[in-house]
Amino acid sequence: MSEFTLLKRSYPTSQYERVCDGYDFIINNSTKEERLEWGIDDDSLQKIIDVDEKYVYEVAKTEEGKFESKTYSFKNYKIIRNHILGFQDD
Repeated sequence: MSEFTLLKRSYPTSQYERVCDGYDFIINNSTKEERLEWGIDDDSLQKIIDVDEKYVYEVAKTEEGKFESKTYSFKNYKIIRNHILGFQDD
């Protein structure tokens, strides 16, 4: 994972179907064995954020000075926080 500076995080409602960046993040930053150990089947990961679904929107600046935006379903965002980043939510 590369370093970045988070500039904005918001929780809008999707006006159209959009790709969930969290899917690729989970697949690329964990092994199938780790996901199975966490009780997560790859088929259960959310690839698309649906119309009228609330989601996490983040804008960050990378080490190279580029701006990037990412969208995450709440389901995938929880997996990233709890299992990949190691945060424990209450």
